[in-house]
Amino acid sequence: MQKRPIGVAHVNETQAIALAATGDQAAFAWLIGQYRHMVHTASYRILRNQEEAEEASQDTFVKAYQNLGSYQGGSKFSTWLFSIAYRTAISQLRKRRTPTAALEGLGSLEPTTHDPDTGEAGDRSAALSKALSQLPAEDAAIVNFFYMEELSVEEIVTVTGLSASNVKVKLHRSRKRLLEILQHELKEEAWTLIED
Repeated sequence: MQKRPIGVAHVNETQAIALAATGDQAAFAWLIGQYRHMVHTASYRILRNQEEAEEASQDTFVKAYQNLGSYQGGSKFSTWLFSIAYRTAISQLRKRRTPTAALEGLGSLEPTTHDPDTGEAGDRSAALSKALSQLPAEDAAIVNFFYMEELSVEEIVTVTGLSASNVKVKLHRSRKRLLEILQHELKEEAWTLIED
């Protein structure tokens, strides 16, 4: 039986996964298209460096393709993929040779380009990204999974391998720290406006 060429209009995620597991590269390319941005963002939150995040994203998709047969559907595909992305980025972070490497890329705090038309929402997003960059990499990733990717605590447990209580504690502490950072940033901004 010959496989039909895959088209975005003719496939859903479950079908694409099944086809990709049989070696259908077009189906896997479709999955990459669906998750490229999310995987890159998750990798960037940990690595805080564009080039390293791109490398980790590519590694994530290679590992996912190689292990697609092991995906049993017990969790959402996105959770399974984030688990690979998280572990790949954490592994890459641990391989860094110099402590200053962690500071690279902090000038570019958001993995997407700035759109001047986004206005206040864009400013808030930039402020949040800057605040996230001041959290430990693992905590920033957990905050990203919970708030941006809307993963549940149970899904984050699956992704990270941490216990549910550990995830909850990290979320609580991270929220508190983010609030402190944002309040400090807003005070600094207010003083700058007053002085001008």
